[in-house]
Amino acid sequence: MAAENENGAGAKTRAKKSVMSKLVTVGLVLVVLALMLGILMPALEKARVLSQKTRLISTLGEADYSAASYVQHRDKTKDEAVEAVPAAVVETFDARINLTPKTSVGTAVPESIYEADFSAVVDAKSANAGVKHCKIELPLADVNVTVNNVPSEDFILGWNSLIWQGPLDGEKTSQIKVSYSAVGKGVYRLEKPSGRIINQFKAKLTAHRGNIRMLELSLQPNKLEQEANKTTYTWEYKRLVVARPIVVDVLGMAAIDRLGELTWLGPLSVFVFGILIALTALAYDPAKLSGWVVVLVAGCFAGAYPMMYFLQDFASLTAAIGVAVAIVMVIIACRIISLCGLGYGVFGGLLLPGVMFGLTLATAIASNRAMQGVLLTGMAIFAFVVAMVLLPKAQEKLKGEAAEG
Repeated sequence: MAAENENGAGAKTRAKKSVMSKLVTVGLVLVVLALMLGILMPALEKARVLSQKTRLISTLGEADYSAASYVQHRDKTKDEAVEAVPAAVVETFDARINLTPKTSVGTAVPESIYEADFSAVVDAKSANAGVKHCKIELPLADVNVTVNNVPSEDFILGWNSLIWQGPLDGEKTSQIKVSYSAVGKGVYRLEKPSGRIINQFKAKLTAHRGNIRMLELSLQPNKLEQEANKTTYTWEYKRLVVARPIVVDVLGMAAIDRLGELTWLGPLSVFVFGILIALTALAYDPAKLSGWVVVLVAGCFAGAYPMMYFLQDFASLTAAIGVAVAIVMVIIACRIISLCGLGYGVFGGLLLPGVMFGLTLATAIASNRAMQGVLLTGMAIFAFVVAMVLLPKAQEKLKGEAAEG
């Protein structure tokens, strides 16, 4: 009798060790897969961009690609003439900026750009009553300027700006209206106008169909308004003497930028999905859980991200995501259904990957940081609820297996 008890206790111990060994193996497999995906995607993207730039340079030539010819052929005599003209004194500045994220057309790699529509009313005068001829620096773009409601085209090309030069009264201010439309990439910068003291400085910047990130050393706005498809920042200062420039990063809208978030979201979702699949197998039959099953299922899940990342070269973002997710989900569903039957198979092979893919990709594509936070929280809640439902069932199965052992 004692020998039978010892044999039973030994069998239970061996069963527990077997389960622990499986769980450790599964954990190691998931960590390796997540690390591989986190390293692979940035490396592949760098190689892809480098290859395209190399082909472009070999076709157009280094000088054309880098635009060095413009820097080498600038007219320095004109620059020196511009420096000799005194700057006008800006007393009031009221600007409206609209930033609309877009995607470049015709480039080797589709890149995120933005269109900036700028309009401002500037009250300025000559710094010295005896000197009428002054200059005001304006952004380099398609500029329309009126001085006291009279169109003016007295421009000279500067380093990074168009410089207006013309007569201004030294005693009373002249109203200068400026408007332009330009295209840029990444960071938008608006400098404080020249002037010892600006009596009133006001700027209202609206980011359409996306969001912007205020850089750390940027002049801080006084007001923020958020709506469904736009965010508006307002700067309003009186008696402004010294101010940092307004510098904002326009968040990328190109597919390459949006799916770039998968460099960290992808590994995270693979790890969470692998844990949920392991719990599903334990809840159905602990004997079905093995490292090879996790490698196949979680590996296919991870493979969908680089696949959709590079399918963008041949199809739209929606089509690339749809094709990659469909292929991977068919493989996962077939394997899980064959192992766990129809009920658990549909749950683990269709519902789990579908929800995880949906939340991960929605988070990656979302341009608003607050929405990304909401979606990530939703993913965490979903994973927590599923784990809490599966854990009691897995525990019962493990106890039953240990008792039978």
